[in-house]
Amino acid sequence: MNKFTATDWDEARKGFRTSIMIDTSLASLAQNLDTKDWPLKGEDEKPSKYIDFTWEELHLLPEFGGNPERIDHLISILQETLAFDAPFGDMVEAADAAVAAESPILKTLRKLGIPVDFPLSLARLSPDVRSFCESQGLATLGQFASFSQDVAQKIVIGGDFRSLLNALIHGDEEGIGRHLPFRRGAQGLHLAEAIGLVLADLPRPELLALAKSRGAKLSSEDAATAKTLSRDELSKMEAGVRSGVDAQLAWFKEQKAALLKLVQEGGSLERYFLVLNDLPREAVAVQLVQAAIKGALASLPPTPKVSAPSGGKIKGFFSRLFGRG
Repeated sequence: MNKFTATDWDEARKGFRTSIMIDTSLASLAQNLDTKDWPLKGEDEKPSKYIDFTWEELHLLPEFGGNPERIDHLISILQETLAFDAPFGDMVEAADAAVAAESPILKTLRKLGIPVDFPLSLARLSPDVRSFCESQGLATLGQFASFSQDVAQKIVIGGDFRSLLNALIHGDEEGIGRHLPFRRGAQGLHLAEAIGLVLADLPRPELLALAKSRGAKLSSEDAATAKTLSRDELSKMEAGVRSGVDAQLAWFKEQKAALLKLVQEGGSLERYFLVLNDLPREAVAVQLVQAAIKGALASLPPTPKVSAPSGGKIKGFFSRLFGRG
């Protein structure tokens, strides 16, 4: 016996026809809603697989045969996802009503000194939202702003797209920093935070495993949480984040040049990444950037060395990260 009715199903599937989440896996939607897992596996387990079926046809599908609770679970996932996105429609209408000659997003970008040509490929967005942006030809923040003003109110928007849009419309610096390499209370975008974003989506146990493999000094709690990974698994994970680091370094050309100068003159990478405020992430960032800029440093002319003051051993931030003094 189902707790939902045919009317509930028709309303839910109608709402999803114009949603960008239509091809998002049901497992991901369930996880985002913090509800019980979607029990069926497979790349085709998405709302688009089911919404063309009528209530009667749905019950005849082998996926639901003898399991009416799965139909209830499916409807619940669709309903809650749509309900989660409902406030967004009101938000967009309010933004449109307030717009005179310029998008509120562009005003926020200008106010905070965030470049409109920053690539969305370097922002922290879920794979589903990244894929959607690519399908719509949205490559930069400026294009994101234009699309959001002209088109977004016509469709149901969810996930990271809605989160970033909401933060930019309202100038929410903390929210912006979850998706862009923005430093709260500062202007512009920053390379240190950009490297941090590359590592932000790594599951915590895997980040800790990577930090531990690079010799980082972990707390007893973090050491216990670190996942045990094989050399091949570590190598594969590191290769993935390394490509992200290289992409950020390539875009932040001026800040990379300043970083090279800093290191060449004896400055500390450890101090540079303190803004991440997370010891394991700082440690991995230091190691990855150190490896990435090694070649560029070698090509620079040497600078005169400055002798350390006599009478004691200098201890830097490196000892804090890697337990060496």
